[in-house]
Amino acid sequence: MMPGDPRSKKIFRLDLETIEMMPLVIWETDSSGRVLPGAAGGGLRKTLSQEVSEENAPDFLGVIDTNSDAKQATARALAGQRSIFELKLGTSVFGITMAPRVGEDGVISGSFGIAIDVTTERRAQEALNVRDEQLRLLVDTALDAVVTCDVESQIVVWNAGAERIFGWSREEAVGLRLTDTIIPAEFVEAHTAGMARFIASGEGPVLGKRIEIEAQDRNGRRFPVELSINPIPTSAGLSFSAFIREISDRRAAEQAIREGEERLGLALRAINAGAWDFTLDEHAMVVNASVSERMKSLIGEDAVSTPPDRLSVHGEDRSTVKGKWNALFSDGIDQFVAEYRVDVGAGRECWYRDRGQVFERWDNGSPRRIAGVLTDISRERELEETLLAAQKIEVLGAVAGGFAHDLNNVLSAIQGHASLAALPSSPATKIQESLDVIQTAVTRGRALTQNMMMLGRPTKIRRASVDVDRVCRETVALVRPAVAKSVTIEEVYEPGMPRVLTDSNQLQQAILNLLVNARDAIEGEGRIRVASSRQSDTEPNSLMVEISVKDDGKGMPREVLANSTEAFFSTKGRRGNGLGLAMVRSFVEDSGGELDIESVEGQGTEVRMILPAETGIATTDRSAREDDLNPVDRNSIRVLLAEDHPLLRPMLLEAMSVAGFQVRATASAEEALAIDEDWEATILVLDVNLPGATGDKIAASIRDRRSQDVPVIFITGNNEFEVPDWPKVELLRKPFGLADLMAAIDRRTRG
Repeated sequence: MMPGDPRSKKIFRLDLETIEMMPLVIWETDSSGRVLPGAAGGGLRKTLSQEVSEENAPDFLGVIDTNSDAKQATARALAGQRSIFELKLGTSVFGITMAPRVGEDGVISGSFGIAIDVTTERRAQEALNVRDEQLRLLVDTALDAVVTCDVESQIVVWNAGAERIFGWSREEAVGLRLTDTIIPAEFVEAHTAGMARFIASGEGPVLGKRIEIEAQDRNGRRFPVELSINPIPTSAGLSFSAFIREISDRRAAEQAIREGEERLGLALRAINAGAWDFTLDEHAMVVNASVSERMKSLIGEDAVSTPPDRLSVHGEDRSTVKGKWNALFSDGIDQFVAEYRVDVGAGRECWYRDRGQVFERWDNGSPRRIAGVLTDISRERELEETLLAAQKIEVLGAVAGGFAHDLNNVLSAIQGHASLAALPSSPATKIQESLDVIQTAVTRGRALTQNMMMLGRPTKIRRASVDVDRVCRETVALVRPAVAKSVTIEEVYEPGMPRVLTDSNQLQQAILNLLVNARDAIEGEGRIRVASSRQSDTEPNSLMVEISVKDDGKGMPREVLANSTEAFFSTKGRRGNGLGLAMVRSFVEDSGGELDIESVEGQGTEVRMILPAETGIATTDRSAREDDLNPVDRNSIRVLLAEDHPLLRPMLLEAMSVAGFQVRATASAEEALAIDEDWEATILVLDVNLPGATGDKIAASIRDRRSQDVPVIFITGNNEFEVPDWPKVELLRKPFGLADLMAAIDRRTRG
């Protein structure tokens, strides 16, 4: 672009406008130090003025003219020196940079300055100093010995617990080597070699683990300790931190117990079982738990908990176990028998049969002592399920080819149109067409994967109050790009429709399946009609909601109609997988409704889902109340995003930031908890599966610490995840639209 080109003026104006929106001020002075007009940057100048005075605040340039530090910096700049200093106004701190302004002749003709708000950084440093002090106090008050050394084994941290256990004072120990203080002589060579091996290779067999070993105190007394060592990289170099606990008393007690358990263990091992024995107080609280070693090997640390309190019990079996255990207290039953699944780690589950007997009761009838035996029956269960599993694999294999074919077509469409959209020569209209096709392909892919996931392991209905018309409209909008322009979609919704108590995601999936089937049934021009209406059931005072999808396509012969809802039955050849109507039927039945299909060959098909209405509130009433609510002030909403996918996380972060929300994002559970502890997000947007912990465990930890009403939106592609029964919780299954996410945040933060 040549000088004088009128476009250069437009670009310059745009730059000034951009600067005016930034939180900084840029100004110039003449050779006498007087501030010249035309300073740029509006946000910070206003903030500085507000810091000086709430009423009749002077302009920031007036502050620069009168502040002594600024005047001295201006003088130094006019003398050819550059100055960097901080200016504190009220509770804010600002970084100021001033430098000489040199003309084309090399002569200093004035100065220029830049002011930037650094309040947040200064406050963060102060908070860090406070946390460092808190950490020091925490370490010093720990009951265990906390010892830190450098790579030469020289002690640099020695807490009060270490003084108590080993007899060396902090002043005496710091600066000495571990090998000269607490490590017995016969272990010195192994310690030195291990330290050298870690420094050379980064490997240490005992690092990050709890081990038991012998140590010695100042007087040479030898005693067993529990030790855990972890390397800590710091700016000053590598160091090692050790937590040490004396376990002399524990060793003696364990030896006494071990001899008795060995005899019992021989018998239990023969039947692949473990024993448990609980003593309870009059309020049904466990005061003593005795379990065999075999019991611990079967279910781990959960062995010391009563059956309903074992965290590893499968969620679907927990209510059954709890009910049978509670019957010992409420119904006076003496026998406890339950079969349930337990998570044993590494993604494996085992089946157990738990048999217990009440041997003593308190005067109020509550059990005082209950003992029992836990037996592994996994092999029995495996034998029972072998035939069913074989049949299921055979059926899935029958449709795998068709599913793969459909999915490959979807991926090919996405890949091809993404390449077309990326061509430098592609006009805007062609790019938009490619994006529309990609959206259509994603819609089809979503339907395919959801159907297969529901078939492989059907999701339980998570009932909530659902606005049927809203779900219908959103689903039509979702599928419309996938429908040819020669096909008209008509929407007819009865006013004042009651809501339905069902699963919103599965309702949308069912409507989507019906729309895709209707589209595929039409060749050339045609019409699809989506409608909702209410109808009275035969039961008195009952109301049903009907959702219908009707097309004027080719229809189905009678024999095809009779099998249309059977899994894997399809008339589409390789284009179909026979899952759509089967999934719709399963959803409707699980929701307590009915599915009705009418079809005439050559005239079309109408599918009607008839679902029980929620008693109470009609859609229009609820909508009216929602419309009366004040809109969400997104600028005030703090969103904590935890998503470990490296492509999805930055996209979601940018989308929510552009939408106006304050967002902090992380890929780990640990960092998410740390962020919320300092920041206290307004709403949590959590991926279900994160490194370190699941999203529901993160949410539970935050809600326990702060409030049970902290809103949560779970995002997942896992069809097995069940949303916790909490207030202000919502689930979005991947893939989802960005608009759906923004609307969900608005819903959960409104009011």
